[in-house]
Amino acid sequence: MAYARPSRRRLTSPVAIEYAPTLDAREASVGIRPGQPFLLPPTGQPDIDVSLFFASDTFKRLATDSQVSYAMDLKVFLSFLAVQELDWRDATRDDLVDFEFWRRRDDRNPRRVSAAKFSRELAAISKFYSWQQHRGTVSRSPVVMVDQRKTSGPPSLRPELLPKNVRSARVKWLTPRAYSRWRDIGLGGYLPDGTRDERWRGRNDGRNLALAETLWSSGLRLREGGSLVLDELPSFTSELQYARGRVGESVAKGGRGRDFWISGRTLKRIDNYRESTRREAVHRAQRESRYTAITTKKVVDRVDNRRIVHYRDGAGRPGAVPLDNLDWKDRLDFFVEGADGLEPWMLWLSEAGLPLPYRTWEAVFSTANARCHGLGVDIRCHPHMLRHSFALRMLVALIYAHDRRMGITAAERREFRHLFGDPWVLVQTMLGHANLATTRDCYLEPVSGLQVELFLNSDPADGSLIDDLVSRVAQLSPRIQDSEGQR
Repeated sequence: MAYARPSRRRLTSPVAIEYAPTLDAREASVGIRPGQPFLLPPTGQPDIDVSLFFASDTFKRLATDSQVSYAMDLKVFLSFLAVQELDWRDATRDDLVDFEFWRRRDDRNPRRVSAAKFSRELAAISKFYSWQQHRGTVSRSPVVMVDQRKTSGPPSLRPELLPKNVRSARVKWLTPRAYSRWRDIGLGGYLPDGTRDERWRGRNDGRNLALAETLWSSGLRLREGGSLVLDELPSFTSELQYARGRVGESVAKGGRGRDFWISGRTLKRIDNYRESTRREAVHRAQRESRYTAITTKKVVDRVDNRRIVHYRDGAGRPGAVPLDNLDWKDRLDFFVEGADGLEPWMLWLSEAGLPLPYRTWEAVFSTANARCHGLGVDIRCHPHMLRHSFALRMLVALIYAHDRRMGITAAERREFRHLFGDPWVLVQTMLGHANLATTRDCYLEPVSGLQVELFLNSDPADGSLIDDLVSRVAQLSPRIQDSEGQR
C-alpha cells in the first residue's frame, strides 16, 4: 500500500525532473488527490476498480484516519484472497467466513485480532463491496446482512458476521506512578532501580518526554497533540496552574474544534524542549538548507484574533486561511521566521528538523514499551491510553474536590453542581466528547463499573493525594496498570 504524494522537495534527479511534474498533473486529471491510498496486487499491476473506490466520494467522505484504517483493512482482506489465488470480484460468503476464522480464532495465526478490530475490518469490506455492487462491478457482496429488529419496528440490518458485545481490548489506564515508571524507563533512559542507564543514547529525550507529558496532562488525542503548531501553545504564568488552548477543527475528531487545558508544568517542559532539542534540530536543518529545498512551503506572517492565518507562499504571494481549516498534512508545509531564519510552524520535529507526522509517535511508544519489557518492567502504554488515564485522574480529582475536600453539605453540593456541572460532565468537556455516554461507558469504565462510593463514602486522611485514590481504584480493576516500584 502506498499514497499519492506530490513532491515537497526541489527535484534533482534528471528522471524525476522529466516525469514527476507531468505525473502530478496526470494524477490530478483523473481525480487522484494528494494523500489518496492505492494498493498493488502481487502482479504489480494496479487494479483500476480498487483505485476507483479510493477516489470515490463514498471513500472521500470518511474521516482522514478512517480512510487510512479502511485502506489497511482492505489490504489485509484482498491479500488473504490473493494468496489463495481468488479474485476479490468472485469472493463469497464462505470466503468471508474463512477470513473471519483466520483473523479471530485460527491457532495458526499468531496475530489474531479482537472483536472490535474485526468489526472495523468488516465495516471496510462491507463499504467496499456495497460501492462496487452499486456500480455493477460485482453482482453480490460476500457480506451477508441480517435483520436484527425486535418483534416490531423498522428493519435493522447488520452484517451476519458482526461480533456481539464488542469491547475494545486496547482501552486501558495507567495510574500516575505506573505512568511515571514507564515514562522514566521507556523514554527517559533510567533503569528499574532509578539510576541512569549508562548505555542510553536517547537523542530525543526532551521531545519524547514533552509529548508524553502533553498527552498525559491535557487528555488530547494523538492527532490533536501531535499536530500542534507554535501559535496554539497557550501562555502560562505559573507551573502550578492549568492554561487553556484551542484544538483546530480539522485535527479534532469529527471536525469539532474545542478548548483544552494543559498544566503549566508541561508547558514549561515544552519550553525546555524548544530551547534545546528542537533548536538544535532547526539549526542543523538550516545549515544543510533543508527548508529552502521544500517547494510547497508557506511562511506565516501572523494569526489574527479570528484565528485566520496570514501567510506568503513560495513565490511571495499573500494568502489567508482559517487555522481551523488546516489538517495535519496542511500544517507540514507551514513555516515561521525565527531568530536565525525559517523554521517549521509545527511543534514536534524530527532530528532532521522536519515536522513529524503524528503517526510517527506510535513507533516511539512501541520502542519505549520494548525497552521496558527488555528490562523486566511489565508496563505497556500507547498514546490513547494517556487520554483515558487523564480522564480517570480528572474524575477522581473532581469527585474528591466536590464531595470531600470542600467540606460542604449535601444541599450545598447539589447547588454547586447545578452551577458548575457534575464531575462526569466536566470530564466530558475536557475530553471534547459529544456524548456523555462515551465518557461514562468507555473512558471511565473502571469507575462506572465499580462503586463510586469508594470516594463518596470514605474519608481519606488529611493530605491524601489524588494519585493514591487512583491507585485504590486500580486495586479493584485489572484493566488499570499500576506499579509498586517508584523512582
